[in-house]
Amino acid sequence: MDLKKMWEKYAVETEINFSVISDYIGEYGTEFVFKPNSMIISRGDFPDNVYFIKEGIAVGLRNYEDGRDYSYFQVDKTNGNIGLLEVLSRKEQYIATITCLTEVTAVRIDSAFVYELIMSNLSLLRRCSVLLAEDLYSRSGNDGILYHYKGIDRIRYYLIQYYEKNKGQTDIVSITDYYKDIASQVGLSVRTVGRSIKQLKKMNEISSIDRKLSLSEQQYMKMKQSSIYGLLENVRR
Repeated sequence: MDLKKMWEKYAVETEINFSVISDYIGEYGTEFVFKPNSMIISRGDFPDNVYFIKEGIAVGLRNYEDGRDYSYFQVDKTNGNIGLLEVLSRKEQYIATITCLTEVTAVRIDSAFVYELIMSNLSLLRRCSVLLAEDLYSRSGNDGILYHYKGIDRIRYYLIQYYEKNKGQTDIVSITDYYKDIASQVGLSVRTVGRSIKQLKKMNEISSIDRKLSLSEQQYMKMKQSSIYGLLENVRR
């Protein structure tokens, strides 16, 4: 059997959002409109409801079990299910506080109804298996790498990934993320991020013009070499 062909066979069943779930819930569910900066769910509360976003963007802060590492994530109408991971993993607390970046229109559905619907529908189960697998794959890869990195090397790793993702026609990439955004992604304090970037400037691994950070291809290559060396050193320790 060909694995890629099997993936293609079920390629249409890889998302679970409102456009998908609306075909199954009929009139069930209540629509809410949340204002920007308002809270949809609070971390630690029991997951009584699952929310599916119809319009708008929401952001969340996820805390890991050790209480230290965390990362911002974003949900919209394409990936916009809130509370579904907790319900499927049978956890009694929302793992993140979700707030609205923009005005958000969402449909609130009783969690027990959603769970029963998914457990009795093979197509929805397939979609949820991809949701859980992608979340686990992403977190396993990032957490495993960052586990070995310390301080400045975590910042290097983040900037390398940023450069590779945003490189276009020019060799210079502007870093538009704020220090707090970088800090949340790599599990460091804002203060540590600031100190690390200051060091990177001194070593000419990153530039700053009018308080805007930028990374050239030459700096990217230098940073990549330094990052590999830093990883090896930290693993030896």
